[in-house]
Amino acid sequence: MIRAPDNPEFRHAPVTPFRMGRRALLLATLPACIPRGAARAEGLTFGGTGMAIAIVQRLLDEQTRLGLGGPAIVLNSLGSAGGLAALRAGRIDIALSGRPLTAAEQAQGLVATTFATNPLAFATHAATPVEGITLAQVVDALSGEMMSWPGGGPLRLIRRDRAEGDWILLASLSPEIAQAVDRAHARPGLATAGTDQENAELLERIPGSFGVISVGQAITEGRRVKLLPLDGVAPTAEALAAGRYRLSRALVMVTRAEPGAAVASFLAFLASPPARAVLRQHGYEPVPASGA
Repeated sequence: MIRAPDNPEFRHAPVTPFRMGRRALLLATLPACIPRGAARAEGLTFGGTGMAIAIVQRLLDEQTRLGLGGPAIVLNSLGSAGGLAALRAGRIDIALSGRPLTAAEQAQGLVATTFATNPLAFATHAATPVEGITLAQVVDALSGEMMSWPGGGPLRLIRRDRAEGDWILLASLSPEIAQAVDRAHARPGLATAGTDQENAELLERIPGSFGVISVGQAITEGRRVKLLPLDGVAPTAEALAAGRYRLSRALVMVTRAEPGAAVASFLAFLASPPARAVLRQHGYEPVPASGA
Protein backbone atom coordinates (compact mmCIF):
# COMPACT_ATOMS: atom_id res chain seq x y z
CA MET A 1 0.00 0.00 0.00
CA ILE A 2 1.28 3.47 -0.95
CA ARG A 3 0.02 6.75 0.46
CA ALA A 4 0.57 9.83 -1.67
CA PRO A 5 1.99 12.89 0.14
CA ASP A 6 -0.40 15.76 0.70
CA ASN A 7 -0.19 18.75 -1.65
CA PRO A 8 -2.59 21.63 -0.80
CA GLU A 9 -2.06 23.17 -4.25
CA PHE A 10 -4.61 20.71 -5.62
CA ARG A 11 -7.35 21.26 -3.01
CA HIS A 12 -9.59 23.30 -5.27
CA ALA A 13 -13.17 23.70 -6.51
CA PRO A 14 -16.02 21.31 -5.57
CA VAL A 15 -16.40 18.21 -7.69
CA THR A 16 -19.05 18.01 -10.41
CA PRO A 17 -19.55 14.21 -10.58
CA PHE A 18 -21.27 14.12 -13.97
CA ARG A 19 -20.11 13.53 -17.55
CA MET A 20 -20.61 17.18 -18.51
CA GLY A 21 -18.46 18.77 -15.81
CA ARG A 22 -15.68 21.35 -15.81
CA ARG A 23 -13.93 19.79 -18.84
CA ALA A 24 -16.99 20.37 -21.05
CA LEU A 25 -17.33 23.93 -19.78
CA LEU A 26 -13.67 24.65 -20.44
CA LEU A 27 -13.85 23.19 -23.93
CA ALA A 28 -16.94 25.29 -24.64
CA THR A 29 -15.15 28.51 -23.68
CA LEU A 30 -11.78 27.62 -25.20
CA PRO A 31 -12.03 29.76 -28.36
CA ALA A 32 -12.86 32.84 -26.30
CA CYS A 33 -10.32 32.37 -23.51
CA ILE A 34 -7.22 31.43 -25.55
CA PRO A 35 -6.05 33.70 -28.39
CA ARG A 36 -4.44 32.35 -31.53
CA GLY A 37 -0.93 32.53 -32.92
CA ALA A 38 0.78 35.89 -32.53
CA ALA A 39 -1.26 36.86 -29.46
CA ARG A 40 0.39 33.94 -27.61
CA ALA A 41 3.88 34.44 -29.05
CA GLU A 42 5.33 35.50 -25.71
CA GLY A 43 4.88 32.07 -24.08
CA LEU A 44 3.71 28.47 -24.29
CA THR A 45 0.24 27.12 -23.58
CA PHE A 46 -0.22 23.46 -22.65
CA GLY A 47 -3.52 21.58 -22.46
CA GLY A 48 -4.81 18.03 -22.44
CA THR A 49 -5.03 15.04 -20.13
CA GLY A 50 -5.45 15.89 -16.47
CA MET A 51 -2.99 13.23 -15.32
CA ALA A 52 -0.15 15.25 -16.89
CA ILE A 53 -1.04 18.72 -15.57
CA ALA A 54 0.88 18.63 -12.29
CA ILE A 55 4.03 16.95 -13.60
CA VAL A 56 4.26 19.35 -16.55
CA GLN A 57 4.03 22.25 -14.12
CA ARG A 58 6.87 20.71 -12.08
CA LEU A 59 8.96 20.37 -15.26
CA LEU A 60 8.29 23.98 -16.17
CA ASP A 61 9.26 25.08 -12.66
CA GLU A 62 12.56 23.22 -12.97
CA GLN A 63 13.22 24.66 -16.41
CA THR A 64 12.63 28.16 -15.02
CA ARG A 65 14.81 27.48 -11.96
CA LEU A 66 17.67 26.60 -14.28
CA GLY A 67 17.15 29.78 -16.29
CA LEU A 68 16.11 27.89 -19.40
CA GLY A 69 12.38 28.59 -19.61
CA GLY A 70 9.98 31.40 -20.42
CA PRO A 71 6.32 32.21 -19.69
CA ALA A 72 3.95 29.23 -19.82
CA ILE A 73 0.35 28.36 -19.01
CA VAL A 74 -0.92 24.87 -18.16
CA LEU A 75 -4.70 24.71 -18.60
CA ASN A 76 -7.13 22.74 -16.46
CA SER A 77 -7.97 19.26 -17.76
CA LEU A 78 -9.22 19.09 -21.35
CA GLY A 79 -8.67 15.35 -21.77
CA SER A 80 -6.41 13.92 -24.46
CA ALA A 81 -8.96 14.46 -27.23
CA GLY A 82 -9.67 18.02 -26.08
CA GLY A 83 -5.99 18.87 -26.00
CA LEU A 84 -5.47 17.52 -29.53
CA ALA A 85 -8.50 19.48 -30.78
CA ALA A 86 -7.16 22.67 -29.19
CA LEU A 87 -3.74 22.07 -30.77
CA ARG A 88 -5.24 21.56 -34.23
CA ALA A 89 -7.27 24.77 -33.78
CA GLY A 90 -4.12 26.73 -32.91
CA ARG A 91 -5.30 27.50 -29.37
CA ILE A 92 -2.42 25.79 -27.58
CA ASP A 93 1.20 25.02 -28.39
CA ILE A 94 1.61 21.55 -26.85
CA ALA A 95 -1.12 18.96 -26.28
CA LEU A 96 -0.75 16.54 -23.38
CA SER A 97 -2.03 13.08 -24.25
CA GLY A 98 -2.38 9.79 -22.43
CA ARG A 99 -2.24 7.75 -25.64
CA PRO A 100 -0.24 7.53 -28.90
CA LEU A 101 -1.46 9.36 -31.99
CA THR A 102 -3.67 7.52 -34.46
CA ALA A 103 -2.65 7.26 -38.10
CA ALA A 104 -5.29 9.87 -38.95
CA GLU A 105 -3.88 12.31 -36.39
CA GLN A 106 -0.37 11.82 -37.72
CA ALA A 107 -1.70 12.53 -41.22
CA GLN A 108 -2.98 15.87 -39.91
CA GLY A 109 0.60 16.94 -39.26
CA LEU A 110 0.76 16.21 -35.53
CA VAL A 111 4.00 14.87 -34.02
CA ALA A 112 4.13 12.87 -30.77
CA THR A 113 6.96 12.60 -28.24
CA THR A 114 6.37 9.94 -25.58
CA PHE A 115 8.34 11.15 -22.57
CA ALA A 116 7.28 8.95 -19.62
CA THR A 117 5.36 5.89 -18.52
CA ASN A 118 3.50 5.56 -15.25
CA PRO A 119 1.73 2.78 -13.34
CA LEU A 120 -2.04 2.95 -13.19
CA ALA A 121 -3.19 1.96 -9.71
CA PHE A 122 -6.40 0.84 -8.07
CA ALA A 123 -7.04 3.30 -5.26
CA THR A 124 -9.34 3.98 -2.35
CA HIS A 125 -10.03 6.47 0.43
CA ALA A 126 -7.11 6.77 2.85
CA ALA A 127 -9.14 5.31 5.75
CA THR A 128 -10.45 2.22 3.93
CA PRO A 129 -9.43 -0.94 5.88
CA VAL A 130 -7.75 -2.72 2.98
CA GLU A 131 -4.11 -3.21 2.01
CA GLY A 132 -4.44 -4.72 -1.45
CA ILE A 133 -6.80 -6.15 -4.06
CA THR A 134 -6.90 -9.08 -6.47
CA LEU A 135 -7.94 -9.02 -10.11
CA ALA A 136 -10.91 -11.25 -9.23
CA GLN A 137 -12.03 -8.68 -6.64
CA VAL A 138 -11.68 -5.93 -9.24
CA VAL A 139 -14.12 -7.82 -11.49
CA ASP A 140 -16.58 -8.17 -8.61
CA ALA A 141 -16.21 -4.51 -7.56
CA LEU A 142 -16.85 -3.22 -11.08
CA SER A 143 -19.81 -5.48 -11.73
CA GLY A 144 -21.47 -4.85 -8.35
CA GLU A 145 -20.93 -8.34 -6.93
CA MET A 146 -18.65 -6.95 -4.20
CA MET A 147 -20.47 -4.09 -2.46
CA SER A 148 -18.43 -4.09 0.79
CA TRP A 149 -14.71 -4.14 1.55
CA PRO A 150 -13.40 -7.40 3.10
CA GLY A 151 -12.23 -5.38 6.12
CA GLY A 152 -15.65 -3.77 6.56
CA GLY A 153 -17.56 -0.81 5.21
CA PRO A 154 -19.31 -0.15 1.87
CA LEU A 155 -17.35 -0.17 -1.38
CA ARG A 156 -18.29 2.86 -3.50
CA LEU A 157 -17.15 2.64 -7.11
CA ILE A 158 -16.00 5.86 -8.82
CA ARG A 159 -16.90 5.49 -12.47
CA ARG A 160 -15.33 7.11 -15.54
CA ASP A 161 -16.79 7.73 -18.99
CA ARG A 162 -16.57 4.95 -21.59
CA ALA A 163 -14.17 7.05 -23.69
CA GLU A 164 -11.77 7.64 -20.77
CA GLY A 165 -8.35 6.06 -21.29
CA ASP A 166 -7.93 4.38 -17.89
CA TRP A 167 -11.15 2.42 -18.25
CA ILE A 168 -10.40 1.54 -21.88
CA LEU A 169 -7.12 0.09 -20.60
CA LEU A 170 -8.94 -1.88 -17.90
CA ALA A 171 -11.35 -3.35 -20.42
CA SER A 172 -8.43 -4.54 -22.57
CA LEU A 173 -7.00 -6.75 -19.80
CA SER A 174 -9.37 -9.67 -20.26
CA PRO A 175 -12.87 -10.55 -21.46
CA GLU A 176 -13.96 -10.83 -17.79
CA ILE A 177 -12.75 -7.28 -17.03
CA ALA A 178 -14.38 -5.97 -20.22
CA GLN A 179 -17.72 -7.47 -19.19
CA ALA A 180 -17.34 -6.03 -15.69
CA VAL A 181 -16.61 -2.56 -17.14
CA ASP A 182 -19.79 -2.84 -19.24
CA ARG A 183 -21.76 -3.72 -16.10
CA ALA A 184 -20.23 -0.79 -14.23
CA HIS A 185 -21.37 1.61 -16.94
CA ALA A 186 -24.89 0.18 -16.71
CA ARG A 187 -25.14 0.52 -12.93
CA PRO A 188 -27.37 3.38 -11.72
CA GLY A 189 -26.45 5.91 -9.06
CA LEU A 190 -22.64 5.73 -9.26
CA ALA A 191 -20.51 8.85 -8.86
CA THR A 192 -19.03 9.61 -12.29
CA ALA A 193 -15.88 11.72 -12.66
CA GLY A 194 -15.47 13.79 -15.82
CA THR A 195 -11.78 14.65 -15.41
CA ASP A 196 -8.70 13.15 -13.79
CA GLN A 197 -8.81 15.80 -11.06
CA GLU A 198 -12.48 15.13 -10.32
CA ASN A 199 -11.69 11.43 -10.15
CA ALA A 200 -8.90 12.06 -7.62
CA GLU A 201 -11.13 14.33 -5.52
CA LEU A 202 -13.89 11.73 -5.38
CA LEU A 203 -11.43 9.01 -4.36
CA GLU A 204 -10.17 11.29 -1.58
CA ARG A 205 -13.57 12.48 -0.42
CA ILE A 206 -15.90 9.47 -0.47
CA PRO A 207 -15.42 6.90 2.35
CA GLY A 208 -14.90 3.43 0.90
CA SER A 209 -14.24 4.79 -2.59
CA PHE A 210 -12.77 2.57 -5.28
CA GLY A 211 -11.34 3.54 -8.66
CA VAL A 212 -8.18 3.93 -10.69
CA ILE A 213 -5.63 6.74 -10.80
CA SER A 214 -2.21 7.40 -12.29
CA VAL A 215 0.41 6.87 -9.60
CA GLY A 216 2.35 9.90 -10.83
CA GLN A 217 -0.74 12.09 -10.63
CA ALA A 218 -1.47 10.89 -7.09
CA ILE A 219 2.12 11.58 -5.97
CA THR A 220 2.59 14.90 -7.75
CA GLU A 221 -0.76 16.29 -6.61
CA GLY A 222 -0.30 14.91 -3.10
CA ARG A 223 -3.60 13.04 -3.14
CA ARG A 224 -4.79 11.54 0.16
CA VAL A 225 -5.56 8.09 -1.24
CA LYS A 226 -4.31 4.53 -0.80
CA LEU A 227 -2.68 3.03 -3.88
CA LEU A 228 -3.40 -0.69 -3.64
CA PRO A 229 -1.06 -3.55 -4.61
CA LEU A 230 -2.66 -5.71 -7.30
CA ASP A 231 -2.32 -9.45 -6.67
CA GLY A 232 0.45 -8.64 -4.18
CA VAL A 233 2.48 -6.36 -6.48
CA ALA A 234 2.79 -2.68 -5.56
CA PRO A 235 2.09 -0.17 -8.37
CA THR A 236 5.57 1.33 -8.64
CA ALA A 237 7.73 2.41 -11.56
CA GLU A 238 10.30 -0.20 -10.47
CA ALA A 239 7.74 -3.03 -10.61
CA LEU A 240 6.55 -1.76 -13.98
CA ALA A 241 10.08 -1.67 -15.41
CA ALA A 242 10.74 -5.19 -14.09
CA GLY A 243 7.61 -6.53 -15.78
CA ARG A 244 5.95 -7.48 -12.48
CA TYR A 245 3.16 -4.90 -12.73
CA ARG A 246 0.81 -4.88 -15.71
CA LEU A 247 -1.09 -1.60 -15.77
CA SER A 248 0.54 1.53 -17.16
CA ARG A 249 -0.15 4.68 -19.15
CA ALA A 250 2.16 6.64 -21.41
CA LEU A 251 2.48 10.42 -21.31
CA VAL A 252 2.83 12.05 -24.70
CA MET A 253 3.67 15.60 -25.79
CA VAL A 254 2.04 16.42 -29.14
CA THR A 255 3.10 19.36 -31.31
CA ARG A 256 2.58 20.58 -34.82
CA ALA A 257 5.06 19.43 -37.47
CA GLU A 258 6.91 22.77 -37.42
CA PRO A 259 7.00 23.88 -33.78
CA GLY A 260 8.30 27.29 -32.77
CA ALA A 261 11.55 27.92 -30.95
CA ALA A 262 9.94 27.89 -27.48
CA VAL A 263 8.33 24.49 -28.14
CA ALA A 264 11.60 23.06 -29.45
CA SER A 265 13.42 24.41 -26.39
CA PHE A 266 10.98 22.74 -24.00
CA LEU A 267 11.18 19.40 -25.85
CA ALA A 268 14.98 19.55 -25.66
CA PHE A 269 14.77 20.24 -21.92
CA LEU A 270 12.40 17.29 -21.54
CA ALA A 271 15.19 14.91 -22.59
CA SER A 272 17.75 16.44 -20.19
CA PRO A 273 19.00 14.87 -16.94
CA PRO A 274 17.28 17.52 -14.72
CA ALA A 275 13.91 16.87 -16.35
CA ARG A 276 14.34 13.10 -16.08
CA ALA A 277 15.20 13.51 -12.40
CA VAL A 278 11.98 15.46 -11.82
CA LEU A 279 9.99 12.69 -13.49
CA ARG A 280 11.57 9.98 -11.35
CA GLN A 281 11.06 12.01 -8.15
CA HIS A 282 7.32 12.00 -8.85
CA GLY A 283 6.86 8.32 -9.70
CA TYR A 284 7.29 8.45 -13.48
CA GLU A 285 9.72 6.42 -15.57
CA PRO A 286 11.31 8.60 -18.29
CA VAL A 287 11.27 7.18 -21.79
CA PRO A 288 14.75 7.12 -23.36
CA ALA A 289 15.25 9.81 -25.97
CA SER A 290 15.90 7.14 -28.60
CA GLY A 291 12.46 5.65 -27.90
CA ALA A 292 10.53 8.94 -27.82
